Amino acid sequence: MTTHRRTFVPRTAVPRTAVPRTARALLTIAALTAFVACHRTAAPRATSGSASPAARANMLVSTTWLAQHASDADVVVLQVGSKAQYDSGHVAGARLVTLAELSLPQVDGGLSLQMASVEQLTAWATRNGIGDRTRVVIVPHDENLQSATRVFITMAYLGAFERTSVVDGSFKAWKSEGRAVSTAAPAAARTATFTAKPRPELIATIAQVEAVTKDSGSTALVDARLVRFYNGDGGGYPRPGHIPTAVNIPLNTVSTNGFMKPAAELKTLFAQAGVRGDKPIITYCHIGQQATVLWFVATLLGYDAKMFDGSFQEWSGTTRLPVVGPPAK
Repeated sequence: MTTHRRTFVPRTAVPRTAVPRTARALLTIAALTAFVACHRTAAPRATSGSASPAARANMLVSTTWLAQHASDADVVVLQVGSKAQYDSGHVAGARLVTLAELSLPQVDGGLSLQMASVEQLTAWATRNGIGDRTRVVIVPHDENLQSATRVFITMAYLGAFERTSVVDGSFKAWKSEGRAVSTAAPAAARTATFTAKPRPELIATIAQVEAVTKDSGSTALVDARLVRFYNGDGGGYPRPGHIPTAVNIPLNTVSTNGFMKPAAELKTLFAQAGVRGDKPIITYCHIGQQATVLWFVATLLGYDAKMFDGSFQEWSGTTRLPVVGPPAK
């Protein structure tokens, strides 16, 4: 979990008794003004899509925080994974969530893992006791974070970004620390009323991505897949390769054993790929799951990010659109 250090404004070196009260007040105001100005210039460019610092601070919580708050009346813990994984052991009191519950029904020849309708998602939230004031805490089953971040962006899409968190280190860390584990089903969900406030601007369309490929200076396009798939070595879709102008930041480079890397390392990782947060970002992957990890990280860093839900499945299956294929042999 990223550690946030509190920064203090240094005191003036002049003895307190030697400065009149009015002068001391003016010195304090001047120091605070300089402090705020310094931090404003160091921050990424502000955009309408970026989250507030307070909201970003809630995106990750520690296993210790969860242990202290798991039983709070206004907290719902969701453990992500398969039913078999959940039945083998989960955070005591956690409710199982699968991605199928949060996706449109799969149809032959259709896109995989597409964001469900607001009506379907609202019904799911209500079934799980998630109300308008509920704090939702998502527990990844292991160090593979993409299912948990997919649930996170779903909650953000519904308008609950500020009160949704992912547990840093996953259930794997929770279990290794000897914390409460259960194989029993949780108690019945509390009655809740969930009011969706949809944020469709978090999801990029294929038309928006196509526009980026024709004007790469306006938006950074980030491919979250492993290097081999970015380079066109397999992928299971009609045409291998990647979307033109996209850079590659593989999802397995942003965390270690389920713990998110420090913010400074993440910023360096993005900067090395040419992504500095000075313009909007669109992330994509195979089907819109791995891309949520990079969307999560970009948002955590304060960058303005969207996720292309159709991802490479939709792009490569649209034959009129170009693909950067594997190097000629």
